[in-house]
Amino acid sequence: MTALVETAHRGRFASADVELLRLPGGVIELRSKQRPTDAPATTLHWLHRWAATTPSAILLTEVADGGRLALDYGSAWDRVVQAARALIARGIGQGVRVAVIAQNGIDAFVAGHAVMLAGAVWVPIAPQYLRPGADPARIASVLEMVGPALVVVPDESLHEAVPVGYRVETTVAGDGSGRSAGDAGLRLLDRCLADDPAKLLLTSGSTGTPKAVVYTHRMLVNNVRATVDVWPFVDDHPPVLVDWLPWNHAFGGNANLNMVLLGGGTIHIDDAHGRPDALHRTIAAIREFSPTFHAAVPATFQALVPVLEADRGFRTALFGRCDALFSAGAGMPVGAFRRLKALSQTVRELPVPVLTGWGSTEVGPGATIVHSADSEPGWVGPPLPGVTIRLVPVGDKLELRVRSESVTPGYWRDPDRTAAVFDHDGFYRSGDAGRLVDDSRPELGLRFDGRIADDFKLSNGSWVNVDRLRSSLLALAGNGVRDVVVAGPDRAHLVALFWVTEGATVDVGAVLAAHNAGTTGQTNLVVAGGVLTEELDAELLSPKGLIKPAAFRSAHTALIDDLYRQSTKENKG
Repeated sequence: MTALVETAHRGRFASADVELLRLPGGVIELRSKQRPTDAPATTLHWLHRWAATTPSAILLTEVADGGRLALDYGSAWDRVVQAARALIARGIGQGVRVAVIAQNGIDAFVAGHAVMLAGAVWVPIAPQYLRPGADPARIASVLEMVGPALVVVPDESLHEAVPVGYRVETTVAGDGSGRSAGDAGLRLLDRCLADDPAKLLLTSGSTGTPKAVVYTHRMLVNNVRATVDVWPFVDDHPPVLVDWLPWNHAFGGNANLNMVLLGGGTIHIDDAHGRPDALHRTIAAIREFSPTFHAAVPATFQALVPVLEADRGFRTALFGRCDALFSAGAGMPVGAFRRLKALSQTVRELPVPVLTGWGSTEVGPGATIVHSADSEPGWVGPPLPGVTIRLVPVGDKLELRVRSESVTPGYWRDPDRTAAVFDHDGFYRSGDAGRLVDDSRPELGLRFDGRIADDFKLSNGSWVNVDRLRSSLLALAGNGVRDVVVAGPDRAHLVALFWVTEGATVDVGAVLAAHNAGTTGQTNLVVAGGVLTEELDAELLSPKGLIKPAAFRSAHTALIDDLYRQSTKENKG
């Protein structure tokens, strides 16, 4: 059956052509022998192309006034050109930074692309930096780092949270001409060069203070072009997405948004924005628009499974014309992975491929991606065209290091941290770990093996592989669990906390018993567990909505101490 499914999907995916080299010191190099297809200098060229050829095709829709507001390609190009001309008239041009602090939306799209067309640098920032309860020192430090000449905040209620001294506006207004873009847009486009800075994206800060990652136009174009070379179905028909993944993050703002621009497709912005209490809005949007590609974080897919099981109509809406599902930001638990494929096959002949990849803000965001409909949970695929991956021994793991034209030249005005993140051969040092799926089949690529910084030692000096434990516990816990935190640095034993969705329950004792029955050793056995039901502070979550393990352990030492006291009492009893 597996071979038949893969044969039927052939042609929907490009075959991986990779070379595996074993270098001195136990280093493994996995290199794509392919190059990305030729592409224009900027993503703006794709916007102009569709504005010229399919001007009435819808690019974006957003929820507004109880309905949906739509922006077609022709109007988008005209608005971007007029706004770019207005920026230039105000002295905002080559290399000048403009911060856009907003949720995904039409105004944010126009502002960001106008900034890039003007030759300036778009700095998308999450509105959470300005919301009540946010630490004002964080936004102050970010703005000081990037030095914007203008701060665009569409939500006027947030203006007062912007530090004093910055020019704040609600939108990037047009030049007032009201004229069609005409030749003016082409003249501006010709001035945009591939190696000019286009964006600064902030890292999540999961390993320290956020850094501003420099993106050139070449990086943006190269990364999405390489992805679509692997997934030719994007070129077969314009992609349709129901999507909330934020544009201030590399996956939503680069991979998804630019894939739509390349293919002349549509993004229907999901106004649930990933909030569990607004899942019904996501479901309604999927019912209405039937996406051809759907990317979400694992927690969202898990939350959708019970609805899909109960509602055939919803299964048809999500799976009926879907080319692929993509798990963004983290691997999908085994149970959800297999259930999604099985449920999809109840409304179509072949199961929907469930895909993932690996990368980071610094690499474009994609460095590896699954090339096959028949992948397994935990696989992140071989290198994208034009990418070389090295697996370098660090402790008892292999660190993933990357070299390609999609890797950043560095952090904005931060030469020290830039120098520290590249090795002597020019490879980006990710801090993530990986391993080969099969030594004899390099075309299958890699498995993700966790963040090296998330791992810790027990009191006996043994290293704990946090990601493998987390994946095992998630697979046993079921769809009601959003994430699992494993704790135990400098302790004799491990404990775990299960973060459940609202209204869900988990039998922690049964999960731990099942896990411990299948493993041995202090670095794998979990002696006690607890349940988290409340929403967590934003500082403890990644942009994908997953818990930052080290940050959580530091913030909730009392809770973890209680688990250890509980385990001690039970053992004495």
